[in-house]
Amino acid sequence: MKVAIITIPMKSPDKVSKLQYSYDGNKEIEYENEVSCPVHAVLAKKLKKGEDLKVIYVLTTGKNSSFIENANNFETELNEINSKIGAKIKYDTIEIEFKPTKVTLEKILLELTEKIPNNAEIYADITFGYKPAIISLFCALKFAEEFCDALIEYVVYGKIEFNKNEEKEGPVIFDITSLYYLFNLMGSMKTTDKKTAAKMLKDFFSI
Repeated sequence: MKVAIITIPMKSPDKVSKLQYSYDGNKEIEYENEVSCPVHAVLAKKLKKGEDLKVIYVLTTGKNSSFIENANNFETELNEINSKIGAKIKYDTIEIEFKPTKVTLEKILLELTEKIPNNAEIYADITFGYKPAIISLFCALKFAEEFCDALIEYVVYGKIEFNKNEEKEGPVIFDITSLYYLFNLMGSMKTTDKKTAAKMLKDFFSI
């Protein structure tokens, strides 16, 4: 089963527009159509007819958050993409407060580890949402990899620049899966020798 973990934007839906993204480094995920959620472009290329996909939305609540509208728009977009593919999609959610407290970060970690099934192929999109939540998300991915036999297929980030007129320019989807594996490496290095540890990092980036 494929599992997509997507942090949902809080901003007004009119500011989460569909864009034609270019791609940095990984030609396998190039997609010719516009999307508002970057990982949808990856799923459009990787989903197959009849296979199961579980989508887990990480929703940040609050009186000024448009998480409901954005989640609905993302679901509509993915369903439209899938209408030409024929995968079987189920949707799930995790709701968190816009507070980087221990309770909030623990909720992300524990609920994600409960909702990710065994032997999952995981696709994560960290474009939106607030920064402290991403650390808990990475911890959940590590848990799933170690204890649920999950395979972390893709972690993506959609980059957009704004010019002086506040117009969007240069949208790019970055495949930052290597950042997750760097996160793993930093936690697994056992040497106490700084020189050896530094060489391990250099070797990692030379791959």
